[in-house]
This record gives sequence, C-alpha cells and structure tokens, in this order.
Amino acid sequence: RHIFSTPVPPATREMVQRPTRAPTLAGAAVLGLAAWAGSSALRAFVSPAPPAASPLVAAGQRSLGRVALQARGGAEDFKAYAAGLQVPGDYTGPKYAGPGSVDDAFVKSLLAMYKEQGKLPMKYVYEMTADILDLLKKEKTLQRIAVPEGSKITVVGDLHGQYFDFVHMLEDISGLPSPSNPILFNGDFVDRGVWSCEVLMCLFAMKLQHPSAVHFNRGNHESEMTNYQYGFANEVEVKYEKKLMDLMSETFRYLPLAHVLEGQVFVTHAGIPGPEERLWLDWFSKAPDEAAGVLIRKTQVTLAEIEKVDRVVEPNPVENPLVIDFLWGDPKGANGYGPSTRVPMVYTFGPDIVKNFLEANNLKYMLRSHETKSSGHQETVPGLHTVFSAPNYIDRAGNMAAVAVLTNKGGSLTPEFKQFKHQPHPDIPSGAYMPGKSLAPA
Repeated sequence: RHIFSTPVPPATREMVQRPTRAPTLAGAAVLGLAAWAGSSALRAFVSPAPPAASPLVAAGQRSLGRVALQARGGAEDFKAYAAGLQVPGDYTGPKYAGPGSVDDAFVKSLLAMYKEQGKLPMKYVYEMTADILDLLKKEKTLQRIAVPEGSKITVVGDLHGQYFDFVHMLEDISGLPSPSNPILFNGDFVDRGVWSCEVLMCLFAMKLQHPSAVHFNRGNHESEMTNYQYGFANEVEVKYEKKLMDLMSETFRYLPLAHVLEGQVFVTHAGIPGPEERLWLDWFSKAPDEAAGVLIRKTQVTLAEIEKVDRVVEPNPVENPLVIDFLWGDPKGANGYGPSTRVPMVYTFGPDIVKNFLEANNLKYMLRSHETKSSGHQETVPGLHTVFSAPNYIDRAGNMAAVAVLTNKGGSLTPEFKQFKHQPHPDIPSGAYMPGKSLAPA
C-alpha cells in the first residue's frame, strides 16, 4: 500500500521513488536495489553496500548473519524457552494451554481484553505463535479450499494493525470464523497500525481454534524488510522483546502464498507471475510506449508449479521472483507488463496478462488486496477484484473498507462486497512504532 487509487488525496500517497533514468540510471538503480539487499546474490550485485543504519539493509544483514532458524526446526526451541516464562500474577485474561484451550470464550475474551488495551502475556504469545508455525508447516505454498454449493467463504484484505476496525469487522461485518463461516485473511496483517501484535494474536487464536476454517495468505508486510521499516518489529520489541521477532519472521515465511477456492477463484495478496525474462536496467530506461511488449510471458505458470514454489524465504527478486510477484505486483490498465513504482524489480501487469493466467489454469477470476481503494473494493481490470479491509488507512486516507463474500450459487462462486467505515480508536497515531517515531525504541 504505497500506491493509492484515486480519489484518495495525494498527500496520503507514499510511493517508493523510481530510479532516475539515464544518464544516471545505473547508479540510481543500485540505490533502489539496496531495498532488496537481503541475499548474498544481491549483495554481490549491489556494491558498495548501503550504510548499515538503513532499516532495510539491517533486515538483510539479520537474515544473512544467522543460521536458518535452528535448521528450520526452531519452534521446539522457542517452546522450551516459553516454558520457562511466567504469567504475571495479576493477569486475568484468557489462559492458553495448547490449541485445545482455544474456544469461543477464549477468542471473545481476547477480543474484549484488547479493546481495553490489555496485554497477552509473553509466554502465551510465544506458545501460540510456535503452535501456529507447526500448523503452517503442514500447509502448501498454494492451498485449495472446497466451497460446496450453498456455502460461502469470506476473503479479508489488508488489516495493518488497525485493531478497532478489525474487531468491528469481525463483530458486525464478517462474523467470527467457524466451520460454517470460513475466512481467508489475504495478508498484510501488521505494520503501520499500532495494534499489529493484537491483530496478529487474534488471527492466531482463531486459526488455533478452527485450523480448517481460518486461512492465511502472506502479504508483502509479512517480511523482515517491511517489518523493520514500517513498525511491527519495533512494536514487538516495545511490547515484548527483540527475540520474539525471530519466531514471528519464521512464522511469516511459512505462510501460504495463494489459495484456490472451489477450483474457480485464485486468491493471492498482490500479483501473478511476472515476465519470463526479468529485465530491469536496460528495459527500465525505455519510455513506456517503447517498453510495451518487451517483457512477455509465452509459457504460463500453472497452479501445480506454484504449489511447488519454495515460500520459506525472505522475498528477493533475484533468488525467488515468483514470491515477489505474489507479494508485490499490481495490475494496470494497459496490456503487457510494466514497471512498478513501489520498488525496483517489481512488475505491473495488464488485463491481457490476467486473462492468459486465468485461462491457462481454468479459473474464473482472481481476488487480491495490496492497494487502497476508495470504496474498499474494485474490479481493477476484467477478471481481477481488489479488496482492502483497512478503512481510513494510516488514519488519513479516507477510504472505505470491504470484505468479499463468495457464495457458491448453482456451482459458481459469486462475489458480494460488504463495506464498512473506520472506527474511533485511542489517540495513538498510525506509524508510531516506525523508526524515529514517537513509540519507537530509543
């Protein structure tokens, strides 16, 4: 959500500036690519390295500097650590004793406690997150969900830590998830909003209660690069401790990238597969009209291929371009691929690209999120709907929010969009945990 669709006021836009074109293209591109300096491949490509003070580069160094979290078996170590933590003696909220302890009463008590600015003990946060990680490890990069005739599923867009809007949505718009009311949360649970921990732990509680009725897709804000820039990592440190972010980051890496609903609807956070040849420097120097048609995809990526994508990574356009496409891409009005104004080596895609992808995979349409829409939803191009569920994003965008309810009518999934407005919240500004802001650690 660095790009806002009209008529959101220009003052709320937060685009990542595109590199300046020739004659300084190469130098500017190096600066832009520093945003992706989270891998050895890109660190070798981008030289010299940007200052370590950059939150984006620091995130990359954290990834490079540690062995893959306990050889990808870190949950058990965190569980052992959590076992030694104590619950404060004056804590009166819901008590966690494994997934079986999460019932309706637990979830409702948690929601109520957070409304009153209560805090879940760190012991429970570690334990619940580690148990969620265990669940996610059993899921695939692309999950398939049956939606039998007469039933429905709700797709929720970006939430961004806006807890009071989130709980209003659950109580008055979507309803709480259950086997008869499944919900797919389509990424960007955290960052910006100052109650990201609260939103996330409610999501985790609901999935622990109903693992087959609560579904998650990863968003671009479920990654270290964004978490250390847009506030979630600082919020975790202030409310709990730095060490917890390692577990959060590993859990985010195991989130699925896409879901297919009833074999008909493709749901991912942002985009679809980009061009086969990932040109950037030479192509980006061309004028838009000249660039049209340079980037193409002759062979469509299949659902089976997506299912096999290694998702347990930090997004990197050199090492895992499909992950970047699903987390960062945006549709555009003109045909073909184009440059993204968000960050380098991310591509936009036109209606022809959407049509080709859907037809190749026998899909009817797709749902994605990732962009603020003034009405909360939009058929952005034919066959592609955007749904965004954070109203009045960053406290000043002025947008409505929406959820998509897909009902199987006569064998076909029919979407209906339910809108809602932002709700009053305690006087803490959005972004307060971002580096240098009022609630960020010193």
